[in-house]
Amino acid sequence: MLTEIVLVNWKRANDTCACISSIQNSADSNWYLVVCDNFSQDGSAEIFKNFLGATFEPRCRHTDDSVEVVDYFEKGNYQNKLLVTLVINSENSGFSRGNNIALKYSSPLIKADYFWFLNNDTVVEPCALNHMLTRMNGNSNIGICGSTLVYDFDRLTIQAYGGAEYQKWTGAVREIGNRTQLGFPIDQQSVEKRMSYVSGASMLVSKEFLETVGPLSEDYFLYYEEIDWAIRARKKGFRLGYASDAIVYHKEGAALGSGKSEGRSLLAEYYGVRNRLVFTRKFYPWALPSVFCFSLLQILRRCLQGRWGHARLMAAVLFGLRKVPPR
Repeated sequence: MLTEIVLVNWKRANDTCACISSIQNSADSNWYLVVCDNFSQDGSAEIFKNFLGATFEPRCRHTDDSVEVVDYFEKGNYQNKLLVTLVINSENSGFSRGNNIALKYSSPLIKADYFWFLNNDTVVEPCALNHMLTRMNGNSNIGICGSTLVYDFDRLTIQAYGGAEYQKWTGAVREIGNRTQLGFPIDQQSVEKRMSYVSGASMLVSKEFLETVGPLSEDYFLYYEEIDWAIRARKKGFRLGYASDAIVYHKEGAALGSGKSEGRSLLAEYYGVRNRLVFTRKFYPWALPSVFCFSLLQILRRCLQGRWGHARLMAAVLFGLRKVPPR
């Protein structure tokens, strides 16, 4: 079995290189990596070329106005094994499209059985991929499998057991197992029953899943695309899986400031409000009034925190006065 691992980078080349190193050092050998730089314009592309070039032999496959694609082959391997493809995008097209572009420009030499979508601000434990593959291989109807996400800044504290629960009436999400301590027994099946979606930081999907459900939706730019995917998956007969032994350390929102409310960036606030409405209108239109009220409460909370600029932006998005994200 071959797994294609997909990373999207935006202005966090050092984090992405650390993630790649952890993949290379893992015990999982049968993988192929695609990295899509989403128009970082901060030298990230050159950092990747230098980083990968130290280990692999680069060969440019495709260059036009939209992308540059460079394949990296293992040096000194008589079979010339392809290990990494670097895709340099000419625009920042968001998380979903960045992943979809990476899939589009995968090497034609590669025929993957599974696809592991990883956030670039993650570091993976050895055997993480093997644990996820084992979970999926034993359950053919699992379409998306998650892992145990652990805060990178505190490697004893859980961010999420695989994913989160989604509250339809408010549009809010609650990560399963958040802030519990690593090492406690985990009821894997109970977690799977609770999961509304698998966290986008680590999602393993099968080839059959991609062919049946299709790629990530590009309606959102970022946030809510993984919930969208989960709902579409269930409609096609797939269920969500969780591999508790697959440990992935996550820096949580390193690029976009998308962590807790006190530290969220304006860009994160914009898409948080916008996409909650977009998603609700798409799947649960009957919940729009209560979701609107919940968003008002979030704006009030920002006011109480003294984050007036954030509150003004969120109110403008909520009332349809702001259509362009902050620059």
